[in-house]
Amino acid sequence: MTARTVSEQSNRTTSSSAIRRASMTGYLFHPIADAEQDEIFLFMRERWGQRQAETYIRELHAHLELLAASRGLWRALPNRVGILIRSDVTLYVSRHQRHYIFFRELPSGSIGILRLVDVRRDMPRKLRADLARIAREVIE
Repeated sequence: MTARTVSEQSNRTTSSSAIRRASMTGYLFHPIADAEQDEIFLFMRERWGQRQAETYIRELHAHLELLAASRGLWRALPNRVGILIRSDVTLYVSRHQRHYIFFRELPSGSIGILRLVDVRRDMPRKLRADLARIAREVIE
């Protein structure tokens, strides 16, 4: 499995050069999170326009860069959630505006973005199946 770099992802969803980043940012997207980022961008663009969609994605990436650089901001998933998904990998969560970001530390020291979930969704139901499976996958 491979995940697109931030630069490859932003080239696909928007033409804004401000969103393009080098792959040295310290985070990679799992294909599921990558697709969710596309969905977020498309929803935002349809509802609020291109400019607002680009701003939201740019701010999301700034948040991810901050997470990658600041381990003190990481919050481990509560034990009850970890038990529900039966993962032996420590999973972390952060919130950026309307989305929860679920991630894990990769062997390289970067973070692997596993899911981007709208705060209004039923997270235990939505995450249970996916996080248990993807938490252990290699993200390159």
